[in-house]
Amino acid sequence: MAEVQQSGGDSGKKGAQKKMQIRVDFTPMVDMNMLLITFFMLCTTMIKSQTLTIALPTNEKVQNEENMSQASADDAVTIILDAKKVTDPKTGNLVVDSVNGNVVNEVYYYFGKPGGDAGMLGAGGVVLSENNNLQKSEFLTDEVNSVGEHSARGIRKIIQERNKDVLKEIKAIKKQLEEGKFGPLETKDQREEAMAKYNEAASKIRKNEDLKKPVIIIKCTPQASYRGLVDVLDEMQINSISKYQIDNMTDVDVVMLDDYRKHHN
Repeated sequence: MAEVQQSGGDSGKKGAQKKMQIRVDFTPMVDMNMLLITFFMLCTTMIKSQTLTIALPTNEKVQNEENMSQASADDAVTIILDAKKVTDPKTGNLVVDSVNGNVVNEVYYYFGKPGGDAGMLGAGGVVLSENNNLQKSEFLTDEVNSVGEHSARGIRKIIQERNKDVLKEIKAIKKQLEEGKFGPLETKDQREEAMAKYNEAASKIRKNEDLKKPVIIIKCTPQASYRGLVDVLDEMQINSISKYQIDNMTDVDVVMLDDYRKHHN
């Protein structure tokens, strides 16, 4: 790889210093680099993308395409996510929390149509406050008080009440899983096989059209935080909700939210 060339210098002078020229040939290093790159590509474990799995409903059985994004008023539950900045009343500075940052998530919800059958807007676009069926959830997830009771206004509690038929069936097969009816749970392979059978049975329950289940519509205001949205999507997984979607705020939703704040703040 290296070559040394020696020159005798000026042969006419006695004791003249000999000069050497060194030339390094890097051509074989190209092959070495390619071998190293190939080695690392084959032996390195790539980082898997961390994504959120969302189970969306299919439209295979929809006969009328106009009704693909519509849900029954009895089944529809709309959740509106909002957030507000937290400031110190003394200094006016933003209060930064290690978990939620400088915002506090707020959750609102209503069942069925906005304003019910009568609607939120009257003749001439007058806002009918008495028809506002928007409610506020005190907690984003289920909270338990000092005596072990669940919050009646917690969003998890509300979702569970609307999906109680499915959750009852899911609870029954969870018990079967613990009792080993889906297979033994002694080794890792056995547990994975049993969990696969359990997930298949749970999927059939969630897709069972004979069970009453809600259709959750999630909407976000411009102030809503990404963490709040992820938390609500987690609730869909936790409570076995099979039909839910993320939608845009409508003008009526904005009117309902402003009207609620006007009368409750």
